[in-house]
Amino acid sequence: MVLQEGSLEHDEVAYLQGHCHSFKGLLEATSHKPKTFEYSTNFQRAWQCTLPVVFVFLASMATFLVWRWLAVLCIVAVSYVIGSLACSLFVLLLSVLVGKIHQNHHERSVIYWSFFPCWKFFLCCAAAVLGGFTGHYLWESCWEQYSEVSKLKTYTGIDPANIPGQQIMDAGAVDFVRGTGVDTGHAGCFMNAGNTYCVAPIVANGKVKHNIGGAPSTGSFDYFAVGVNCCSCPDMEFRCGAWQNPGAEGGIRSTDLEARPYFKLAVDAWSSSYRKASNHPLFFEWVETPVSYWGSLRHRFHKLLAFAIFLPALVVFGFAMTLARILKAMVVHGWASSRQTPAPPEGFEQAWARFLPEMYQRQKQDSIRHAKAAATAGYGTASPEQTI
Repeated sequence: MVLQEGSLEHDEVAYLQGHCHSFKGLLEATSHKPKTFEYSTNFQRAWQCTLPVVFVFLASMATFLVWRWLAVLCIVAVSYVIGSLACSLFVLLLSVLVGKIHQNHHERSVIYWSFFPCWKFFLCCAAAVLGGFTGHYLWESCWEQYSEVSKLKTYTGIDPANIPGQQIMDAGAVDFVRGTGVDTGHAGCFMNAGNTYCVAPIVANGKVKHNIGGAPSTGSFDYFAVGVNCCSCPDMEFRCGAWQNPGAEGGIRSTDLEARPYFKLAVDAWSSSYRKASNHPLFFEWVETPVSYWGSLRHRFHKLLAFAIFLPALVVFGFAMTLARILKAMVVHGWASSRQTPAPPEGFEQAWARFLPEMYQRQKQDSIRHAKAAATAGYGTASPEQTI
């Protein structure tokens, strides 16, 4: 039998070149080590891993920040990506359990082709959770209040002693008349589930008058500065918002819907303690300039959003590059290999083409290459008649 050029496997050719009696063989190391990463570059693999992970993170984050119908589309998109990766792993697992593709010296190939799908599935699941937490934080910390206040009106020159709360129920940002302040020494509170809900009246000169003529002309204390876990109860020392700023004379409407019932209970407790009426209480966060504070919410949101977009992408890409280097090291040390890719079990061809396309295409290429090598070897074999 005569060996023809091209009939040897790549590994066999490299091994023979490294061990023949030539200057090249003497100069090279005696142990054979593959020098190239067989399937693609580290950058390509890292990029292919980064794209779905970052997409899942951004879509999960967006579900808390966009309109409801867009949020539904984001949820569907995240479910599709994670579901596709889960199906890929499920098909691969069934191929191992049912088709026994890991046998017949295919263990290294199974490790190679399952490495990145497993990591992509894990990273996408983690990205969905972290993206949801990030979106929820952005919504609660700034975007919810900015969006809700945008729907309301801005009032200036409001005198709490003469204008009842019922008259400006649509207020979002309020600048009170000069001299208005928060009476931090006569606050109210309500405790529930470990949280303290604090209220303090917004009144002229920053002090509640307890004499007969000290009540507002409307007969009701309707303006309150509020906060959560920023006062001592039952001492009722109010320390929320810009309570220490003597130049603060405005409030931005509190949009915390979960805390609003407890603020109302705190006002009821305050009214009972000081025997003051409060018919239509409005809740505000005490700030220096309400309009500027409202604009700062948008600025802070945009800054945090940019940070949330670019930082995870860089972190995931760096981690994916590390994974690509680890896989390359596994190939070099013989723990994983894209060669000798097993054929799909009977009946799994369409599933492999749909969920394991890279592995399926590589197996078809290997089959064609082996068939050509076998045909070339057949033509190069001398027949018995020719040897006579």
